[in-house]
Amino acid sequence: MGRNRSKPSWRDRLPGRRPEEHFHWRGKEVSRLENLTDAVFGFALTLLVVSTAVPRDVAGLMEVLRGFPAFAACFAILLLFWNEHYKFFRRYGLEDLYTRTLNYFILLLVLFSVYPLKFLFGAWLGGESRLTGLDELWLIYRIYGLGFAGIWTLYALLQGHALRRREQLRLSEVEVIYTRLQLTEFRLQVGVCFLSVGLTYVTTLPWLPGVIYALIGPLAAWNGMRHGRQVQAVLERRNEPALS
Repeated sequence: MGRNRSKPSWRDRLPGRRPEEHFHWRGKEVSRLENLTDAVFGFALTLLVVSTAVPRDVAGLMEVLRGFPAFAACFAILLLFWNEHYKFFRRYGLEDLYTRTLNYFILLLVLFSVYPLKFLFGAWLGGESRLTGLDELWLIYRIYGLGFAGIWTLYALLQGHALRRREQLRLSEVEVIYTRLQLTEFRLQVGVCFLSVGLTYVTTLPWLPGVIYALIGPLAAWNGMRHGRQVQAVLERRNEPALS
């Protein structure tokens, strides 16, 4: 009977808590591993704040305001990493030793990246960071590129692990496509990071290794359309409504 049907909890009715239309969420409850991750990301965000001295005069306040774009960029990148982590654990709910080990390395690199990120964006967008020459700029580009490549590689390994466990997880055909989409996206991210690092050894244009990251947008759009067509073909074969 309809009245005996269990109703979703108030948490599940919140925006963003609802499962995806064509992807069953296997991670129902927040695990201890996710609690640890949330704590580490929260600590990383705190480091962004406490690394800024409290202004004592108007000049100091203006210096803090000039550094706000760099702070906002670092904040956005950390939330991007957190969101990918959240989506993975909601989709697959994996907590085996391999998953936990990769997660620990992700947290290590996230914590390590806080100060290099703030320094880099401070040099780009205005702030306290100062570079004295191209050699220092190349070094920052390399630290940024290799650090990000490391983090996206770990996320790619997580996605690859979920793909290998697709039978155990009982992933549908559409879910497998979405998993491959995410895996390809992370690989593209890694490729762009290494391209940026490589450019620091062959170019004399100081802006090029940074601007090359703009490739991520078109590559992500191409990747989404390519896999989106596969999803639509599967849904049409099932006579299900396709995603708009």
